[in-house]
Amino acid sequence: MKRLFICCLLSTLSLNPGFAAELTLQDALRAAVADRPAVQVARARATAAEAAIGEARSGWLPHLTASERYVRTDEPAGSLFAALNQERNVMANPDYDLVDPGEQDDFETRLQLTQTLYDPAVDFDLRRARTTGKSAAADAAWSAEEVAFAAFQAYLDVQQAAAALGWVESSRQEAAEIARLAGERRQAGIGLKADELRAGVQLAEARRRELAARNDLTLARRRLALTTGRPGGEEGIVAPLDELSFPPATDANIDQRADLQALSLHVESAGLAVSRSKADWLPRLGVTAHYAWHDENNPFGGDAESWGVGAGLEWELFDGLRRSSATARATAEQQALEAQLADARREQAFRLGEARLRAEEARLQRDSAREAVAAAEESRRLLQQRFEAGLLDLADLLAAQSALDRARFDAVGAETRHLLSLGNIHFQAGRFLQAFLPGEALPR
Repeated sequence: MKRLFICCLLSTLSLNPGFAAELTLQDALRAAVADRPAVQVARARATAAEAAIGEARSGWLPHLTASERYVRTDEPAGSLFAALNQERNVMANPDYDLVDPGEQDDFETRLQLTQTLYDPAVDFDLRRARTTGKSAAADAAWSAEEVAFAAFQAYLDVQQAAAALGWVESSRQEAAEIARLAGERRQAGIGLKADELRAGVQLAEARRRELAARNDLTLARRRLALTTGRPGGEEGIVAPLDELSFPPATDANIDQRADLQALSLHVESAGLAVSRSKADWLPRLGVTAHYAWHDENNPFGGDAESWGVGAGLEWELFDGLRRSSATARATAEQQALEAQLADARREQAFRLGEARLRAEEARLQRDSAREAVAAAEESRRLLQQRFEAGLLDLADLLAAQSALDRARFDAVGAETRHLLSLGNIHFQAGRFLQAFLPGEALPR
């Protein structure tokens, strides 16, 4: 039965030029991982999270700014200090009016350097950014697993649709043969017109199923193109999969799943958020330095130069209980994520065990379906011989043909479910791409 299934699919692919073979499973997986927008979104978010690390790190690096400022004033204090900054001692001029000075212009060019020496919040923000970057990378890896598994499902859909088309074509040919025999028997005077009409009805039904199967194959090929990031076209498959196409399933640690790793990193990030909220109680220390040029008439002028250095300590002693509330909120969020992680681990352990049980169930159902097809084919062959010999009514032969069609349909579905269950074990273990594309570096 297995050989018949594969040969039927291969003949369907080769005899229909519109269904030319195009993709291997590995090709489909690579295309999905490289071209699906869902993966590209996840990778872009991972890139953004990586860039956020640089933003957080900048808190420990010096900041240098340049500025140019123009002031025109007749304010007594402002006018006096502008003149002094320009190194003009207007106090020595007896005509200078301290109370009502004339208008004074000042162009100030300044370079300002600031450097944080101690700020726990900057350190925790940097550590959270690094954890978030790892989490985003894990999310991107899991997104690749999901789209690859979707491509695998679409590949199996094409395989199933092609196999279904093969058996409905066989069914149509067999129904046509029954209709021919019924017509010959009626013309020979040993058959009924009603039998010929019933055989014609079954032939029409077989043709209807064939049309539907061709449409199913077209849609499956389009779905495969969509899941591989190439919407609007059709993609075929090079060859059908079988059990030998799957690497053996080994014992797996569900914590290797990228989605659980990402969730675990979210928990770690929430713990850092708690620590950061507590660090808000500590002081901040920094230093500053500046160099300035002042000129009465020209921007970026240099009539006078000055510099200064300084250090500052800032310690917020009371903030209206903001920090206490922030710590309580961060702690609650951490506890929620820890509970979510514990629940996700239990759920994934269950799903992995379920996948293994379903795979064994699917294997037994496939074997049973193969046996049913073999029995139905032999039964139909024997009944057709009896019908040709005039020892059997047409109704019995048509019933046997219908039973064979049902058995073939069930066998095609059972084959696909078995292969899908084998792939699902690797997916639930979080090692689908590792199993089918071992050692390959995925696009970043």
